[in-house]
Amino acid sequence: MKKIYHTSGITKACLLTLALSFGTMSCTDLLDKEPPSAISDGSFWTGEGDAMLALTGCYRFQTGWSHDDFATPQGLLYLDFAGGNGTEKENFSTLMASSNTVATNSNLYWFWANAYTQIAKYNTFLDNIGNCPMDDVKKVAWSSEVKCLRAYFLFNLAFYYKDVPMPLTTLSVEEANSISQTSQADVYTQVENDLKDAIDILPPEYPSEEYGRFTRGAAKTLLSRLYLAQERWDDAAKILKEVIDSEIYELDRRNGEESYDKLFQIGGEYSPEMIFCIMGVKDMYTNSRYQYLYPEAAYGGWHQFSPYNELVKEYFCIDGKDIKTSEVYDENDPYVNRDLRLYASIFLPPLGSYSGTKYNDIIYDCFKGANTADSYNKFTLFNGYCPKKGCDPSIINNLGSTPTYTPIMRYAEVLLSYLEALNESQPSAIDQNILDLTINDIRNRVKLTDIKKADVPTQELVREAIRKERRVELAFEGLRYYDVLRWEIAEKELNHTFTGVKLSDDPNARNYRGSGTAASPVDENMYYQFEKRTWSSHNRYFPIPQNDLNVNKNLKQNTGYN
Repeated sequence: MKKIYHTSGITKACLLTLALSFGTMSCTDLLDKEPPSAISDGSFWTGEGDAMLALTGCYRFQTGWSHDDFATPQGLLYLDFAGGNGTEKENFSTLMASSNTVATNSNLYWFWANAYTQIAKYNTFLDNIGNCPMDDVKKVAWSSEVKCLRAYFLFNLAFYYKDVPMPLTTLSVEEANSISQTSQADVYTQVENDLKDAIDILPPEYPSEEYGRFTRGAAKTLLSRLYLAQERWDDAAKILKEVIDSEIYELDRRNGEESYDKLFQIGGEYSPEMIFCIMGVKDMYTNSRYQYLYPEAAYGGWHQFSPYNELVKEYFCIDGKDIKTSEVYDENDPYVNRDLRLYASIFLPPLGSYSGTKYNDIIYDCFKGANTADSYNKFTLFNGYCPKKGCDPSIINNLGSTPTYTPIMRYAEVLLSYLEALNESQPSAIDQNILDLTINDIRNRVKLTDIKKADVPTQELVREAIRKERRVELAFEGLRYYDVLRWEIAEKELNHTFTGVKLSDDPNARNYRGSGTAASPVDENMYYQFEKRTWSSHNRYFPIPQNDLNVNKNLKQNTGYN
């Protein structure tokens, strides 16, 4: 069972503390020594302390106002919204995955460029540690960590862009500007080999003062994402069962009914559920997620994102059933008697008997009238909803610089991925014990009834249950577009008009939609229709950024993009 670390007063990643133990430099000295430029100098690598400093630099990810990245909270939101969970006020996320996506898309350029910035840092470390005078066992172990970090970015590049450059050593400017693409299959092979090698070397856990480093469990979980993408179900099931059988991780239930909500707030990085996350450092390594995430009514937030009602409808009712089959669901009172995860994940307005999401002393309300804070149609891509998952009520100022962590892998993903892999490879193996071990463990945490084997007697019904559960449990964690693409359901999920909050034709109702040509459009159930999306088969892969194509004539554009 995973150790619980008491975190009162902890404001920095433990790995940074570890680095300090190798020398007398101050924290400022440590952080001012900027890899990779400094560590590329051969004179830097004088011993284990320098190597640890360089390793620490490898765990520095994009911070501040840099968002378009596979390891930032906003970058993960973009990927979720690209997959049909919501949209961004300036249309960024939709234009990443649309029939209108172009090679000059700046967001896709920065996902690409930031990934290669990280990879260059890792290659610099790997090029130099071999000649560093230090313990050989540690050399191998630390190299394995860094190869895992590199594998994370290489996998995402290959999954989303297909054939991509795969530098495995430091490149000169000339080499970087002429490197050819490596096939997706070969990138996947490199990722698999690096992760499998690391699994044999990395420890299952680190001492508390070294918390935050890549572990064996993290390597296995990342490898499982590769196997799922390749539909190597047997391999995925095997590696995920090893994570489960390690008994290192467990779902976090420390805060009762608030456990899911609090998991994504400050302190959640030390949860028994967390397998790997991006740590923050107060006043140094921060992000601006709350500036974008918070509603306008909350401490000057920008309300940059709008979850779709299509996601809201996917959350279960308190009887464990979906809204189509539940006896406690009322279409005229849609926000009551719902899954705890809905209340933890989305700011909901007052409607029917529901009084609206309360956040400290603020009641979220998108029905106060035209051009008021958070008004459902204030902007073209507003729809009345706002993401709440990850918001921390203790943060009420300085929204643009908070040290909140970013979850990358957690145990709930392992449980659902294991059930999926087993169902696809050995559907006859799905019995009540397997359901209780996996999907029911997750549902129990949020007080939902168990799924009985009799409820899902076929492989297809198990598959449907898994997909529904993944969508709500893992919402806003960056896995939705990954799931939509590998399940090959994008053409169905991303080709229609998306909706927002429920409106009314009653002029006396607070959610009155207006009349005549000024009336807000609605669907047959009176939900606000606000964004039509289209997705074409060539959108399976992002375009290779035009910036790079202009410089490197050896790069080839993906099919369907000019």
